[in-house]
Amino acid sequence: MLTPEGCRARRARLWDALPSPCDFLIVGDPSHLIYFANYVPSPFVFRTTEAGAVLLLEPGRATLVADDMLGPFLEGACVDEVFAPAWYDGRRAAPYRQGKLIESALARLASMPGRRVGVEYAGVPAGVIEGLRRARPDLELVDIGPVIRPLRRSKDADEIAVLRRSMRAGEAAQAAALANIRPGMTELDAFLVVQNAAVTSLGEAAIVYGDFASGPRCATDRGGPPTARTIEKGDLLLLDFSVIVDGYRGDFTNTFAVGGGPTPRQRELFEACLGALRAGESQLKPGAPARDVDDAVRGHCTSLGFGPYYLSHSGHGLGLGHPEPPYFVPESDEIIQVGDVVAIEPGLYVVDVGGMRYERNYLITVDGYETLSDHEIRIDQ
Repeated sequence: MLTPEGCRARRARLWDALPSPCDFLIVGDPSHLIYFANYVPSPFVFRTTEAGAVLLLEPGRATLVADDMLGPFLEGACVDEVFAPAWYDGRRAAPYRQGKLIESALARLASMPGRRVGVEYAGVPAGVIEGLRRARPDLELVDIGPVIRPLRRSKDADEIAVLRRSMRAGEAAQAAALANIRPGMTELDAFLVVQNAAVTSLGEAAIVYGDFASGPRCATDRGGPPTARTIEKGDLLLLDFSVIVDGYRGDFTNTFAVGGGPTPRQRELFEACLGALRAGESQLKPGAPARDVDDAVRGHCTSLGFGPYYLSHSGHGLGLGHPEPPYFVPESDEIIQVGDVVAIEPGLYVVDVGGMRYERNYLITVDGYETLSDHEIRIDQ
């Protein structure tokens, strides 16, 4: 989980990044409630169904507004105050939950002095914004959403610690896939192998999502979630998945031939992808243009005559989102910076031959990069 020190530091950076002063701020995007307050409601319990929360920030003070049914998650929040009026007591019918959140937020906002307010328009319920306008027409409201997004790129130590947990679970899941998936299983069976290994590694329930595509389904860059398709001997199986831990996720890919060796042409594509991965790594350093990574990865495949089969981007940033900046694409104008967590993922897709993708995750450091994910990459099972 994120730490109180980390949450306070991120809130301080938000205040410092504001283009002009505000008296208080209102944040509502669920990812940013994690980022600024370590508020991480579980998707696996009924208490969080249709629930929401709002974070109110004053200089040096953070207040989380929610309802009392969310108590177990509010207790873990790194804030100075929790304002959580009763919503449902198990004896009387409960009112509309989002309506109750709006009512509670407006009640708490009524006591906050000021004239200029920063609001995350994309995340705060419209009812809070409109209610605040009606109650206090003298307020000037400004959108702080564009300020928050860039702050997420450079990860703090507590964020990296959570990401490492996701990486270790992903590594365990990739290893289990290589060891246990067999011809005759379905893609759904393969997903269960991956999910079980990830959850066992973590020691807690977690969402696992991504591409679980076999045979002709991985011959394009689209992939997709697992289906009931039976995996045949020699089919390529593309596993590109993320394990969400406290809102953060790594992204790790391997493609291998199930129960039989790959064809010579498939092995040639595999070697090209490995070379492209190494070429991309050579460009990972702070201050480098993101497009240089794409140039290196895509350029390596093109130099081998595989340019027409390179159909996707070369990688992207990771964290609370997927994908997120920086983007390794030909026309990117972004610059790699210290603290970025990124993925490089070369892929080649040839109809009647097969499709494959391979991926690692990296932390950008002052001196270059640290490899965060270390699952085995190979095409032979």
